[in-house]
Amino acid sequence: MDETPLSMYRCASYRKYLSAAFQDFSRFKLSVAANVSALKKGPISKIKACLARVGLTTLEADLQQNLSKEFDHGTELSGSQWQKIALARCLYKDSSLCFLDEPTSALDARSEQQMYQEFLAADTGQTILFVTHRMSAVHLADRVLFLKNGTIAGFAPHAQLLQSDQAYRELYQLQKDAYK
Repeated sequence: MDETPLSMYRCASYRKYLSAAFQDFSRFKLSVAANVSALKKGPISKIKACLARVGLTTLEADLQQNLSKEFDHGTELSGSQWQKIALARCLYKDSSLCFLDEPTSALDARSEQQMYQEFLAADTGQTILFVTHRMSAVHLADRVLFLKNGTIAGFAPHAQLLQSDQAYRELYQLQKDAYK
């Protein structure tokens, strides 16, 4: 960070700059607000803004709603709603670097497109690194890090990789052709 090797930092000092949402996300049996804020204090408006950015405006009405049928009057969310909660939690942290591992694996195609547009379009100053096997999302990235057999095969804008990397072009075309 700032050209200082990570080994020079204590783990806790650089974790505050990072947030992540994984495809195997946590489902906390807590309220909507506690799930989004990870029990950190902050304004309700921030929780609502994070929910709106991931397309969960329906949960804004009752932030104290418990997310488990184990509670009286608790509710259970769908897999895609839980994934959106994990993404909202990632946003809530206001980190410099947000890491998203297959962030749309539980979402349908429309929700996936909306999430990417909302999540990536906002100019928050964050660096967002997302891992995906869905080539439909790569055009949204400023730069694509293309891995082949576990090594970096390319790192460039999508259009440039299409021109310069045959393996990348073939993968992209394979998924594109599946929709014809």
